[in-house]
Amino acid sequence: MSRALKTYLLVFAVLIAVMIVIDQTRQKPLDWSPSYYLDEKKPLDLYVLNQEIDRLFDDSVVRYSKSPFEYFQHQDSLDTPKETYLFIRESVYIDKVSTNKILNAVQQGSMLLIASDGFDPYLTDTLQAICEYVSYSLPVLFNSHIGDRPGMKLKFSREEWDDDEYIYSPVFGQYAFVHADTTFSTALGYMTLPNESEYISFMEFRFGEGKILLHNQPVAFSNYSLMSGEALQEYAERVLSYLPDQPVVWFVASQQHNERLQRSQLSVIFQYPALRMTWLIFVYGLIGFIFFTAKRKQRVVPVIKPVKNTTVEFVQTIGNLYFQEGNTSDIARKKIIYFLDRVRRTYNIDTQLTENKLIKRLCLKSGKEEELIKEIFSLIEKVNHQPQCSKQQLIQLGTLIDRFWEGS
Repeated sequence: MSRALKTYLLVFAVLIAVMIVIDQTRQKPLDWSPSYYLDEKKPLDLYVLNQEIDRLFDDSVVRYSKSPFEYFQHQDSLDTPKETYLFIRESVYIDKVSTNKILNAVQQGSMLLIASDGFDPYLTDTLQAICEYVSYSLPVLFNSHIGDRPGMKLKFSREEWDDDEYIYSPVFGQYAFVHADTTFSTALGYMTLPNESEYISFMEFRFGEGKILLHNQPVAFSNYSLMSGEALQEYAERVLSYLPDQPVVWFVASQQHNERLQRSQLSVIFQYPALRMTWLIFVYGLIGFIFFTAKRKQRVVPVIKPVKNTTVEFVQTIGNLYFQEGNTSDIARKKIIYFLDRVRRTYNIDTQLTENKLIKRLCLKSGKEEELIKEIFSLIEKVNHQPQCSKQQLIQLGTLIDRFWEGS
């Protein structure tokens, strides 16, 4: 190994070591993406709620990992059991058929709670509610800690709770109710933005024998909120206290399963620091190996000769075989078969016709002399009815066929 190569390898090893030290000692930034996974521990996931929700209800909570359509397809639409259906995610957009199945169950006495920053328009139209994105204007401190940014206040409309305010910093969801038909709906909670504008954040809709609860702040149930103190824990518990004492079905399919399927294999590697570092060392090592060992090499380009045309030799070989066999009858019959086949393909004539009709049609389509065609078919007739074809007949047949195809 040359001295220069050793130097390069030493520098490369030092760089790898420095990279490992920096990666292991640097502070990892928090991921504030609103994913709302059940088994993740990021701020806006639902790990804490998933661990504690069974304690809040007497009946067990079923985590259903498929779509609402699949859940209801085996149930009798006229006799649906009374249950509570729970959705907590960034946005809830359910297909129209599934929505109608859920509404049918609610109409028979079930309860629906959706905590989301976006509701399906079909659902809000059915409930005669209008939800819009509300904005406010305040200076944005881009370099400030997320907890130091202006926050919002949530509170309940219930008389015994209306003095309690719950502060969430920063403002997470700005999708609020701006209108609802008050004949069958009630505002259960409000949110106040940093500019002191107030909007409805928690609505109850009476639907048949059941109720529908819509909450515009899924962050209230996140790890961030439930780990931020007893006040925000109390808010989540009070929201869930509106649910009746009946079985709870928590639809979690798109939260936990569907989005994970979209993750690539490399994303799994980069999720764990040790695997990520191993992968980077492998990639950089491979690049270094190619850089230090690759050399330009002259390759001999082989001369590829073109394929030799051996058609003439093949024909001669086949001819010699037939000549040695001396089977003139077989050769004559093959010539007749090939001649008739070519007539069929060239002139589109049915060779099964009677001899006179075949001769006339072939004469008209080919433009050849009728005497030549008659002579050919007369000789064909003789050969077909003779047990043995003579050499003179074979030569004559070949000559006549060649004359026929001359100029074609």
